[in-house]
Amino acid sequence: METKFGTQFENTGFWKILKCLIEWLMIICSVGCSGVIIISTIMRYFLTKNWYGSDEIILIFAFWLYFMGAAYGSYENSHIKADIVASLAKNIRRKDLLSLLAQAVLVIVNFVLITWAIPYLTDAIVRMPSTTALSIPLFIPRIAILLGLVLMEFYHVYYLIKNFVNFRRIGYFSEPNDYDFFPRSLMEKYPNTGLPDKEEMEARRAAEAAAYEAETHQHGKEEK
Repeated sequence: METKFGTQFENTGFWKILKCLIEWLMIICSVGCSGVIIISTIMRYFLTKNWYGSDEIILIFAFWLYFMGAAYGSYENSHIKADIVASLAKNIRRKDLLSLLAQAVLVIVNFVLITWAIPYLTDAIVRMPSTTALSIPLFIPRIAILLGLVLMEFYHVYYLIKNFVNFRRIGYFSEPNDYDFFPRSLMEKYPNTGLPDKEEMEARRAAEAAAYEAETHQHGKEEK
């Protein structure tokens, strides 16, 4: 479901450019990581030479790929979730309220991780530790950690606000599943939900069950 706020902001140049930058970073890191692995393999098994320090280059690309991928997952809101409530609960209002609470917790946890990542990066800039073989500064992968967490926080906060606005204006924000219903007590406050109440949904399920049973019985007669 969309609100005017969500539609307008997601059509801005900032939103599209940020998405494009993340995608290009993922592409570059994927190609770089794969390329180093392929070249290292060719050198080892066909040229009998060893690319000393190739694993350190792979590590840099992998760090950036991992955290940019996490940021892109936050943009798509497609992270793997063990959301049992969404599959079991049919009261969409209650289900979305629990989802909002979970999103708020996610924002808080991600913010805590950012506060940890900042001194982790500043320490690398001040002390300038580096890798063993190629002396690559370790602040390079640590930038990916902080940047990835900041981007994730941006998208988490945005979707929390967007979903909260939908929840207040429309009554729910998630895509309704089969047999989801809206509380009758709130129908007057939210008349445009487009969802049945619990009694209507139970009547619909009973009618579908009766129709299925009748159809099964009819097929059984025809087979005999």
